[in-house]
Amino acid sequence: MINEWRTCTLKEVIKTANTGLDAIKRAPIVDFNTGIKCLRIQDISQKKEFKDWGFCEVDKNNYTKYVVKKGDIYIARTGASIGVNLLIKENVNSVFNNGLIRLRINENIADYLYVFYTLCTYEYEGHIENISGGTSTQPNMQINALLDYIFFLPPLPTQRAIAEILSSLDDKIDLLTRQNATLEALVQTYFRQWFVEFETPLGRLDQIAQITMGQSPSGDSYNEEGRGTVFFQGRAEFGWRYPTIRLYTTEPQRMAKKGDILMSVRAPVGDINIATEDCCIGRGLASIHSDYPTFVLYALKEQTEQLAIFDGEGTVFGSITKEGLNGLDIHLPGINRVKEFETSFSILDKKIDNNTKQIQILQKLRDTLLPKLISGEVKVKQ
Repeated sequence: MINEWRTCTLKEVIKTANTGLDAIKRAPIVDFNTGIKCLRIQDISQKKEFKDWGFCEVDKNNYTKYVVKKGDIYIARTGASIGVNLLIKENVNSVFNNGLIRLRINENIADYLYVFYTLCTYEYEGHIENISGGTSTQPNMQINALLDYIFFLPPLPTQRAIAEILSSLDDKIDLLTRQNATLEALVQTYFRQWFVEFETPLGRLDQIAQITMGQSPSGDSYNEEGRGTVFFQGRAEFGWRYPTIRLYTTEPQRMAKKGDILMSVRAPVGDINIATEDCCIGRGLASIHSDYPTFVLYALKEQTEQLAIFDGEGTVFGSITKEGLNGLDIHLPGINRVKEFETSFSILDKKIDNNTKQIQILQKLRDTLLPKLISGEVKVKQ
């Protein structure tokens, strides 16, 4: 029953809350395998997998005190990522540094998954914004201020039921996300086997694609209300493969078609997404259209080092011109071989597209349910 719910603070549901090890003296990151990793703010803010965390050197006593365990919640306490958090879902051989706050939940009072989801709400974001202090360049927060966060706490069985609903959606999202990464890596591997390892001759990008450089419309035409045409200014809206729609324009200039490759032409040059619908592109982007989009996509992914060169050009920011993009070297076999690759592997790219649409549906459902479940507006069966 909703009347069994109460408000409480984080302080009431934790066993411990503490910051981590000094990143210079007690847990320095090293470039060799020590067998022990160190969780840092950037690992959380950039959503890095455990395998990509840095190795560190730490003595036995500090390892015991600061080891990362299943059920821990880690929160960034300083910098631009303040408040960003991570739930540890399994024990890992790692410690954490002092840019993070570790919360260990008292499981006699609260379910750690439920508490984590309370830290994924707008109310939590508002609390973080209110307590962030320090200078304008280095915001920070104190542990006690974080622990003053107030949220709804239902009985433990209800907490677990809510957490099970939300975590099942996240598990499905994670499964599809991993499947997409596996599929993309598979196609990239086949591209290398077909064309790179056999030293296929290089050609120019404009031999197989048409490039359109973006042009920004008038700033007065921008809006977030859906009036006009979808507009992407640059890579700020880029996701793993598809951009997030944020802006529209009533005065579109240069356009990209659905399925076109969108490339960042300003530092960092070469980041890639794919247009999910016809859209206007600003001067930070170029669209690359081809009758063989799967082949061109993976051909471009092989040229990251070549594209990185352009980041060092220009007086202030790196950039690439239309001439430079047209003349970009790519592995380019005969057209029959290109068609064969397209026929063989475009089906996997379509699977990635379908998975991504399913992910978006699941994310929307989770984001809709989360505040309603956490507030008790939507009741759960136990």
